[in-house]
Amino acid sequence: MRIATATQFDRSIDLIQKRQQSLETSREQLVSGKRITRASDDPVQAARAERALAQDTRLEARQRSMEASQQTMAQAESALGDALGIMQRMRELVVQAGNGATGDATRKTIAAELRGLREQLLGIANQQDGLGGYLFAGQGGTGAPFVQGAAGIEFKGVPGGMAATATEELPLYLDGAATWMQAPTGNGVFATSYAGAVAPAHDTRMWINAGQVVTPSALTGLGYELSFTGSASAGFTVSVEDDDGNVQTLPYVSGQALQFDGLSVTLTGTPVPGKDLFNIEPSAKSLSPFAVVDGLIADLESGGRTGAQVAQTVASGLRDLDSTLGVVTSTRGQLGWRMEQAEWTDDRLTDGRLAAQTQRSAAEDVDMAAAVSEFQARQTSYDSALKAYSMVQRLSLFEYIR
Repeated sequence: MRIATATQFDRSIDLIQKRQQSLETSREQLVSGKRITRASDDPVQAARAERALAQDTRLEARQRSMEASQQTMAQAESALGDALGIMQRMRELVVQAGNGATGDATRKTIAAELRGLREQLLGIANQQDGLGGYLFAGQGGTGAPFVQGAAGIEFKGVPGGMAATATEELPLYLDGAATWMQAPTGNGVFATSYAGAVAPAHDTRMWINAGQVVTPSALTGLGYELSFTGSASAGFTVSVEDDDGNVQTLPYVSGQALQFDGLSVTLTGTPVPGKDLFNIEPSAKSLSPFAVVDGLIADLESGGRTGAQVAQTVASGLRDLDSTLGVVTSTRGQLGWRMEQAEWTDDRLTDGRLAAQTQRSAAEDVDMAAAVSEFQARQTSYDSALKAYSMVQRLSLFEYIR
């Protein structure tokens, strides 16, 4: 079979073009470091690389959200640490106010310091996160979550919290209502208080402690009113009337615990029948450190109060401060645990991203040593095609005639 010169030329040019295209592919792989630069290069491996990239992107987004949560938790943990320091100082001042040698002037000075500490505590509760939001705003709000109202500090945020991701309970904003406004009153089961007439109608000589539960199974969950009958010479009795109208009569001895319906309280001092009354109510989660301090300031600024009244202020103030302090401490402890959880989650997400990146690299990255070798081989092949064409070109009749 005779092969025309034109056919030889066409074949040589076609071979050169193929070798040149192959060489260009190798060059692109060396420059980009990728074996697959378009889906048509290897559809199966391209799909595998795309899935790995999507997984890496999802994990990266979760990691960024978690970093924001970690920053929030670090700021909130630090803020709560400052708050605990302030509240401990408040407690020290209340104890000082109960010292028998402390007079009205000193108690007023203590009240002034408490007022300053209260403002500092309010500033912490309204602390911003540096991005325009408030750490304790809950689920949102347009302004500071805690504002001064007619009856004291009010929470204007939205109760609840906001999490960084749907899968991990890592907060972006904390529930300010639960942290600052919902400490249990009293001892957590019931709350005691003086309910009788106050000066100038009556300067009481009695006070009541926080009490305790002695028989949990006997608790009724009802409220009680304690009133007195008798005299100093004949002795006093205590009438305990519950919310259902049931009355129990018990002997009263100053400083001796009264036990009924599973609880125990201690009354101290000499009662005045018809004027001294005490209430016992079921505990409620409605206490805030701001309300506690406001009450303490008002009591400590009032002069001419009896020792029993001061003792009642100190006992109730310490009880309520300890309750609010306990909630803040618990919240800070939860933050500490969540910060550890965030570190574990970050490690897990980092491992997941590394695995996704490894899968993507295995699917699309080029083996540089093999790619260099292949490039050199294709370069040699291309050079050979060019030389072959130059030889075929000499077979032309025109070349011979020349």
